[in-house]
Amino acid sequence: MRSKLPVLRPRRRYIAFEVDSEETVFARDLIGEIHSAQVSLFGDKGAAQNRLKLITFDGRLGLLRCSHAHIQETRAALASIYSICGIRAACHVKGVSGTIKSATEKYIPKLCKISLESDGRRIELEEVSGCIIHIHGHEIDLCPDDRNWTKGSDARYLGLTSFDLSGGHDDADGTADGL
Repeated sequence: MRSKLPVLRPRRRYIAFEVDSEETVFARDLIGEIHSAQVSLFGDKGAAQNRLKLITFDGRLGLLRCSHAHIQETRAALASIYSICGIRAACHVKGVSGTIKSATEKYIPKLCKISLESDGRRIELEEVSGCIIHIHGHEIDLCPDDRNWTKGSDARYLGLTSFDLSGGHDDADGTADGL
């Protein structure tokens, strides 16, 4: 079976959200409440056109996939939730993105940090310490423990190279010959 051409594929958006609740909320209860809120606001036809899917949820922060044409309806459905299985709760949208990766990096950095800390991927140096978010070749994206490193910019991560971490010489450019 061939995959659909990019033109024919449905366009999706990913909504990062946060749930404030009095007790622990489970993912199956949350998605049921989101579906019922959407059906009550927009009917069966509107809910079917949106094609919601809960990508990830850790009890507080989550990621929800929806159709690109129904972003406002999904935001309204999340805002209308006031209880989940009898537990008082509120859903707050943190942001909308086109890919899971960018939504996670921009709006849910704590999910990355928690999952990567369990792998033991941390940097502990005199100048800077934090969790490694992404490694691509010699380039490393670091989520610093001290937020003052990223203060004054809209970046949440520091861009480092493996040469920065090895403490090379002042006159070296990072190549093998040290020139």
